[in-house]
Amino acid sequence: MMPTLVLVEFIWVNIYGLGLLFQKILRGSTVFKVFIALTVSQTPQASSNLLAMDWQGQKLAEQLVQILLWAFAAVSFGTGYVLGSFQMMMLIYAGGVFLTTLVTVPNWPFFNRHPLKWLDPSVAEKHPKPQQQQAVSSKKKPAKK
Repeated sequence: MMPTLVLVEFIWVNIYGLGLLFQKILRGSTVFKVFIALTVSQTPQASSNLLAMDWQGQKLAEQLVQILLWAFAAVSFGTGYVLGSFQMMMLIYAGGVFLTTLVTVPNWPFFNRHPLKWLDPSVAEKHPKPQQQQAVSSKKKPAKK
């Protein structure tokens, strides 16, 4: 294996392991419960699925990720180049990734401005589903083997 692949795999395994560790630590904590309570939308549609985000909200979150990461990459590269400091560049970019995560990962209420309107089950039963028609068999000859 090439040394860079070993390094990338080592970093990935450590980040994944730290994520699992933090998840286990925070799962039962008050901080985690408060975080979930603050980020969950209070709309009736979202109350059944606590971490639901509507389609337009997902699109907005994706656009924010793209814009923020590119902006922080440009700012961090410019700052690192002017100061001649790779460490400062990486710190600014890491802060940008952290800020981007805080903005886009939680289910903030502005991601749920267009909730899906589902039919009530009693109304849905009044309108039966259309039946799929059987495909008419064509007069094709079977392929020879």
